[in-house]
Amino acid sequence: MATSTRAPSILAGLSSPLALALLLACGPQPATTTDGTTNDGTTTATTTGAPVTTSGEPGTSSTASTTSPTTADDPTTDAASTGAGFIVSPDGGTCTHGVRQSRCYQCDIWSQDCPGASKCSAYDSDHDGTWDAHKCAPLFPDPAAPGEPCTVEGSPTSGIDDCDLDSMCFLVDPDTLVGTCVRTCDGSPEAPECPAGDACHVSHDGDLSLCLPKCDPLLADCPMGQVCIPTSYQDFACTPDLSGAAGQAFDPCLDEAACDPGLACVDAELAAECDPQQSGRCCLPFCDPGQPPACPGAGQQCLPFVHPGADEPVPGGPGLCALPP
Repeated sequence: MATSTRAPSILAGLSSPLALALLLACGPQPATTTDGTTNDGTTTATTTGAPVTTSGEPGTSSTASTTSPTTADDPTTDAASTGAGFIVSPDGGTCTHGVRQSRCYQCDIWSQDCPGASKCSAYDSDHDGTWDAHKCAPLFPDPAAPGEPCTVEGSPTSGIDDCDLDSMCFLVDPDTLVGTCVRTCDGSPEAPECPAGDACHVSHDGDLSLCLPKCDPLLADCPMGQVCIPTSYQDFACTPDLSGAAGQAFDPCLDEAACDPGLACVDAELAAECDPQQSGRCCLPFCDPGQPPACPGAGQQCLPFVHPGADEPVPGGPGLCALPP
């Protein structure tokens, strides 16, 4: 497949991901012709760890409505005229890759197999504010590159933005609909690739794959407003902090990004102070196995952190304050 040149991610320089107001909320008009290509990159990625089950829903935003500019014929409906065998999606479009659990897969985000002036984008098919499907969306002329400001149409999860083929508009302010183009992962789900310094994180049941800046959970070295989470390929990366007023040690959590910096959203049974009946998970601190234990929970030890789905901890990785098995 063809490759395209992409700028390195600069998310690590963002100081407030949900307060970007760098552009007027007026996107350019979609292109009429462009050759579809795939991403290119060079890095490996990682997953969350320990005896934890994480949901992997970083950066989900609430929706906001706006008037969409006039665009060319939406590729999400063009497929209906190409022949029989298509499956009608929950939102009335067409699916060439089928429907799984009511989610429409019209295209493949890894191979970028949309035709003409369009790209395969993750979007919110049931309008609940989270990405849950794929569709072919218009590819705009003179699109923004990874790390540059961008604008989405309709809502932060509409799947229509002015980023290039290799990225999507992420960290979107729901009021201004302005965000930053974040590079999507290259390669395949089995062997993802990102630029050096980034880690691939696949979330939302595989509907979203983004190259996010690597980080160290012990240093809490992400920009303000972001938190260091375990990614889906045994690494750690920065993503928007969803904890709000909660997210302290022993607080219940539903999302891997819903704990304060330095904490992980893990099985509530790993601490006597957590209530398994609240959410099944709670926020517990990372720790340094090479330092004297300083765990806040009764009977906790600094145990090696094992990413979900992995059998062994990453050598040299952080520990987690948890009750011993």
